[in-house]
Amino acid sequence: MTSEVDRDIFVNFALELLPPRVQESLFENEEFVKQWKLETVSVARLGKDGPNFRRDQLYNGIREAISALGKEITIKDDKSVAWQALVLEGDEGLSFSLKNDEQAFSIPDHSGLAEDHFTRVKWFERVTHEVNLEAPELHEWRTKIDGHPLSDDEFMELKGELELTPSGNYQKMTSRLMLGSIDIRTLIPRERRFYDRLVGSADTAVDTTSYFNSEAAQLIDGLQKWDRKHGFLKSLLICSRGDVSERIFIDDFGEEELLGIYEWIANQGDPVSQIAAVEVALRNIECNRKLEPFVEQIVEGFISDDPGDDGGCFSLLSSMIVLVASELSRIGVMKETNPFYRRQAAIAQASLIIRAVKDAGTDSESIIRWANTIGVGHIFFLQGLVDLRLEPRWLPDFVSPEQLRAEFIGRVSNAVAHCTVGIQSESLCSLIIGQDSRLATAAEWPMPVLPGPLEGELTSDQPNIPEEVLREMAAPLEADVLGPNSFAGIVNMALLYNLPASQAGLAATALRRVRYSIEQVEDEDNIFGLILSLATLAAVTRASDLAETLRVLTRVMRRRKLINPSLENEFRIAMMAAASHEELEGWARFVGDWITELAFEALERNSAQSFLQKLRRVVQIEPALARHCAMADAAIASVAR
Repeated sequence: MTSEVDRDIFVNFALELLPPRVQESLFENEEFVKQWKLETVSVARLGKDGPNFRRDQLYNGIREAISALGKEITIKDDKSVAWQALVLEGDEGLSFSLKNDEQAFSIPDHSGLAEDHFTRVKWFERVTHEVNLEAPELHEWRTKIDGHPLSDDEFMELKGELELTPSGNYQKMTSRLMLGSIDIRTLIPRERRFYDRLVGSADTAVDTTSYFNSEAAQLIDGLQKWDRKHGFLKSLLICSRGDVSERIFIDDFGEEELLGIYEWIANQGDPVSQIAAVEVALRNIECNRKLEPFVEQIVEGFISDDPGDDGGCFSLLSSMIVLVASELSRIGVMKETNPFYRRQAAIAQASLIIRAVKDAGTDSESIIRWANTIGVGHIFFLQGLVDLRLEPRWLPDFVSPEQLRAEFIGRVSNAVAHCTVGIQSESLCSLIIGQDSRLATAAEWPMPVLPGPLEGELTSDQPNIPEEVLREMAAPLEADVLGPNSFAGIVNMALLYNLPASQAGLAATALRRVRYSIEQVEDEDNIFGLILSLATLAAVTRASDLAETLRVLTRVMRRRKLINPSLENEFRIAMMAAASHEELEGWARFVGDWITELAFEALERNSAQSFLQKLRRVVQIEPALARHCAMADAAIASVAR
């Protein structure tokens, strides 16, 4: 039998072989540490290149310095270098510093470590208000800090709780960015309660309407009661759809304060907050004429932004949304929530990250490059394809910088249309009013009116298309010969109007009538785009008959060598067409059948290896696919070896 000593040696040796990130995760797991009786010594570092201290020695020194205000207390770092800790009392509370003969550091307020009851309670009330910590955590920690001095572990746990608030996380991100030591765990917290605090709880949000009327409304109301200025700025983060900003009011602000806020938003704000601020301003413009220059500055920035510029605001927003959404999907923090809620959380956190990037003075291009090196974009795309089953109107492609810019321009146009009073500024009028304005010509139709990120559901809000237009769209489908233009009318309207399923049925009937033959095809990309558009039509009309027809059409075109789609491209078609099935089992069966068919076609080894990883990831995202894709997995794996 292996002795405990041998076991300990083995465990420690095994841990040393693991990557640092995995080691860190294991040591953060209390159950793992206790089970294997691991000895841990926590280390505190000051700054990016600053000294390291044993946490217990640093905290004991700070406690002593708090008790002896104005007196220097010696603390040694891990290299036995002596440092002097000094705590001074000022108007804003206690200030903390560490210095030696060569360096000096100002450190955050650690008054929570105080033995003195009044000192630590006063600190607690201030910091919990600053980050808007609410019940039940607020009451639990108030009881603890009122009852006894905090231990090292308790203080660290409380600090962690404070950082799991939007304000606390923003402060941490900004300080880390300034030090150049940002990491994915800081940018994207792993605790569900953080996102409940950021965008409201998803427990009662069964659809976007109920979310807006309940959770979002309650959150905005609570933020405005918490702090007028910072509550307003936090509320803007959740305005991923225009009607959310209708719940935000600026009546209580004085003119000077409001102008200062809008100046910050125009110069330092994230794009989501900027578009929401424009909507709020235009709705209240009659009483706030001095906001017109800031509206003009923001809208001018949207119009002038180049989506192809890696340093542009929409490139940064797109990159951060993909990063956050991918990581949330990978770690499964909100796996059981609706797609719109996860998307709302991802966009809000991406916006908070952008604020921190600007506040820290970090170069946008460097952040985008760093995000790209992580290589998680494929997870965002695959999660988006899975989400189509529940929200088929919002495609993962719509997160591109080009479409985000068009979406924001569309929102500005909507805000202008609902502005009930005239705008006095001539330059702003020429920018946003009229068919010949720069706003009106900034993006090609229909991009500004395509569904936004929180408009993926099939709702009755979409206008019904007139009967005469339906007849015009159906006429080309009755021809003896069909080409891409035969379907143009119906596919162009799929995402813009509430089309009846009968229209999709006409397309399916027409394809079967001509025996899946499409003439006048200019190139392979042209036919691929058509099939993809028809798959979208099948999804938004829940037309499973058209979905099955497209499966046959793709097979026929592939075998006739008219198209040679990659595994990834045909998988994309299959996933979009599968969204015609809202019920999980029917959706999973459809995907499994199509992918299994592909698996037994002639495959090339490299493409099989690449696709196998994606297939296993999508099964991980939605386990219901496992039994339907098992045969496909085995077949592709045999080629990939």
